[in-house]
Amino acid sequence: MGERAEVRNAADPQQVRRAARKDERREARRLAAYRLVLGTEAGRFVFWDLIANAGVFESIWHPSAAIHYNSGRQDYGHKIMADLLRADEDAYDLMNREMRALAKSDARETEAAHVSATPGSREKDYDHD
Repeated sequence: MGERAEVRNAADPQQVRRAARKDERREARRLAAYRLVLGTEAGRFVFWDLIANAGVFESIWHPSAAIHYNSGRQDYGHKIMADLLRADEDAYDLMNREMRALAKSDARETEAAHVSATPGSREKDYDHD
């Protein structure tokens, strides 16, 4: 969907004010929707997934033109983060804590699986001595 100019005559203060009010209402509606979604565990998971997939926690470096793609992707992730912080800083902090706790839990589970799979950590069923 293409962008339409909100103002036909930028010299008309009435048109400019009307466009500004319309932009403010649209932004307030967007942030209210973000707050609503951030209020759910599933919503916080989805937002974190979007941020992480945007590469905000990774380097954009690549020895090719892919660095430009990575930079744009990461910039969009930063914009999402900024919007979420503006919408509800406390919910963003909660999301961050939840995702760090989930990452720690996943790491413990993986470590436990690795320890139980190491040689000598369980009976060998092939040893018939």
